[in-house]
Amino acid sequence: MPNSNAGDVAKHNCYDVEKNAEVALKIFTAYFREHNHSGKVYDDMPDFFLVKPGVLEGKELATKKSEKLLLDDCIQRAKARNGYVSVSKFRNPKLGYYWLELSVMPFMMGDTVSKDNKGEFFYILTKFIEYTKQHPKMYGDLTAEIESDKDIALMLNGISKMASRLDIALKIYPENMLVSFNPKWPVAEVQKLLHSLKENDQDWCEVFFEYLIYVMGKKAKS
Repeated sequence: MPNSNAGDVAKHNCYDVEKNAEVALKIFTAYFREHNHSGKVYDDMPDFFLVKPGVLEGKELATKKSEKLLLDDCIQRAKARNGYVSVSKFRNPKLGYYWLELSVMPFMMGDTVSKDNKGEFFYILTKFIEYTKQHPKMYGDLTAEIESDKDIALMLNGISKMASRLDIALKIYPENMLVSFNPKWPVAEVQKLLHSLKENDQDWCEVFFEYLIYVMGKKAKS
């Protein structure tokens, strides 16, 4: 009789970065070398998992030049930050095939914010907002006007919702494997945060950037 829990076991093994080398190589080989985009190898894998870059480095995993460059870029960037290659699985329900998207973890302040890592960025932003609430003498309290200003309340709520995209991943991996930031929020880290906010493609992020500058300006004058 087939083991009904086999898929769950495979997914659990995928999550463990100390034990998932074999299954990760199997998935990467099927996808990049054999160009097989359907089947049990994908059915059994989770929607998201991390793999150590050393597992992939030096392996002939891809045949297409563009994919080789993509893999090498992810591997080298993950190594540079002593992190991981992130693998996300998606499925086209009409055509019945899977595709994988790769990124680098942990997300760090200064990284380009994209549709794939907005959750990580806004999670870090919530940490900064909480820091200003607990340490208002440094930069000013970004939550101070939340009761009197509905626009600020809406923006803070929007940031919290975007950050919640990381909730599932945080049940699997510790925070430091997913995001990296200095919890003491030195000026250099805040400057990176401001830059990311200003360059973010959501219109209200620029508004929040202006609000942050306003609060910090008031604090400086006082």
